[in-house]
Amino acid sequence: MPTRTAPTPKRLVRKAAPPKAASRKSAAKKAATKPATRPPAKASAADAASLRKLVSRLSKLEVAGLAGRLVQGWRKDLEVIVAANRRSYAGLQEVVRRQTAQIMEAVSELQTVGKVMATVGPKDSVRNLDELALASLKLALNDVRELADLAASSQREAFELMQQRVSENIEEVQRLLRK
Repeated sequence: MPTRTAPTPKRLVRKAAPPKAASRKSAAKKAATKPATRPPAKASAADAASLRKLVSRLSKLEVAGLAGRLVQGWRKDLEVIVAANRRSYAGLQEVVRRQTAQIMEAVSELQTVGKVMATVGPKDSVRNLDELALASLKLALNDVRELADLAASSQREAFELMQQRVSENIEEVQRLLRK
């Protein structure tokens, strides 16, 4: 029986593609998009004096305990952020509670109006429909105003907490720089 031999795999040799010649347009485009390099600006005498003054102040700062003070300040910052978020969330919950109450009140009023309209009759009901629509619109506007005031007050309180902490941070930095 003749034996079959497995064909030997041919090696594929991949030829490298010749480099593309850059067109004049693309070379000009690349040159246009490169930022212009400027020579470094020379420091003026005023800049040097300002830098010396800053280095002098920094050398006077107490480095010992600085890390502890930084961590303590960051802890206070986080506490204020958490408190502000809690206040904001509580305000949002209050808005949702009030919206739910307003919807329940509106449903109750509609049921009452339906009962009154059924007992009064269609002619009187149609006559009073304009007054009813106007009163409903006024109530809806008052409800929206109340919800907006609730949301604004809770956000204002949260903002005031954050603003107070930022003021404390600024005062602390100023106090450290005065030393």
